[in-house]
Amino acid sequence: MDFIAIDFEIANEDMASACSIGLAYVKNNEIVKEQYYLIKPPATTFDPRFTAIHGMTEKDVENERGFIEIWELLKDDLTNNILVAHNAQFDMSVLHCCLETNNIKKPELTYICSIPISTRAIRGQKVGQSLKERTSYFGISIGEHHHAGSDAKACAELVITSVKSRKKESLQHFYESYTTLPVKQFSEIKAQTSFGKSYKKPIKQPLKKFTSVSISDITPTVNTFNESHPFFEKNIVFTGDLSSLDRKEAMQSVVNAGGILKSGVSSKIDYLVVGIQDQKLVGKDGISSKEKKAYELQEKGKPIQVIKEEEFLGLLNRESLKY
Repeated sequence: MDFIAIDFEIANEDMASACSIGLAYVKNNEIVKEQYYLIKPPATTFDPRFTAIHGMTEKDVENERGFIEIWELLKDDLTNNILVAHNAQFDMSVLHCCLETNNIKKPELTYICSIPISTRAIRGQKVGQSLKERTSYFGISIGEHHHAGSDAKACAELVITSVKSRKKESLQHFYESYTTLPVKQFSEIKAQTSFGKSYKKPIKQPLKKFTSVSISDITPTVNTFNESHPFFEKNIVFTGDLSSLDRKEAMQSVVNAGGILKSGVSSKIDYLVVGIQDQKLVGKDGISSKEKKAYELQEKGKPIQVIKEEEFLGLLNRESLKY
């Protein structure tokens, strides 16, 4: 196999509450096999907010097998192939937590996120990072979104399309060509264990007037950091105003999550957070100089993620981009 695309859905905020898994097997840039399983979580409590996303309830899984049985069916495939997921931090965290909860030895495996893969193919275009936005950009049908089987297939097709668009023979040739593409080891993951405030949408407030903030004035107000947080030890830059909190609040939140604030965009930046721009400053296209530079660096293969306010707030609360 070239790779296996994988997708999980969970029942509640516990990352070990996997209730379904979808897989799409890819060989020679074609999907050759698909699998989908319902999973009975350890505690079959479905949070209504999660049910609203994927449509599943306790009744759907009450007679299904648990994770241990499903793992026995899939472990050989998953441990002998490269795994790809859209926002791999989420799916690999679910896998990690399910293994840990069931006292299963964690395997040695390699995984890649389809977000930076597709970013290389988009080549600087302004496209959101969600699975729906990326597949829509390439004209790929996502099917029944938030169905693990459909999402795994869509993820696989997104990677296949990205590989072909750059005229590469396989995913392996693709990531060997882009040496900055993060190919990760499962044993090194800093797994999320809970979604926290995942599905709570930001409350819209009147736009707050931007006040210049000195990065040096922002210091942590917490004693310890959650090393599994998406912003932990990441370099982050802001451009534009946010509607739900002011710049200083946003910066403080990043620092308290273990993030590192930067004033300008460079190849060392991990995230550029884009807010509402002052048209007098950015011109008709509405794109700031920081954002333009970030896209230029993406074009050169730098793994900078350009995110909007809602995505920023979601990540701040450890929200998965796939939702």
